[in-house]
Amino acid sequence: MNEATDMPLRAPVAIAVGAGFKREIASLAAMQNFLKEWPAALRGDCYCAALRACDLARTGEMELDEARRAFLSFAEKAGILWTGVDPVTALREAKIRRGRIRRANQPRQRANQPRQ
Repeated sequence: MNEATDMPLRAPVAIAVGAGFKREIASLAAMQNFLKEWPAALRGDCYCAALRACDLARTGEMELDEARRAFLSFAEKAGILWTGVDPVTALREAKIRRGRIRRANQPRQRANQPRQ
């Protein structure tokens, strides 16, 4: 796609790509390129709708915001829409919380008893 004729989005779409990595899709060309790279085995109805919406936006038959919404729906359905929560940090914090809960639920040892 020619970057000179690309159509920037008003607000980029943030998607998760890998463990804790975010990628911002900021233009129509970026949406189309991302969709074309999507694995064929994972392409479904939402994927087809998003790709078609991008094609229609490219020709002017659909508003760019509508194509963006279709891409958002695809990303949400595919489970790649960035939620703002870093999965690595979320797992680490959950592990810390579990440890605190376990320690809080253990019976208190007497001060004069040796620890094992």
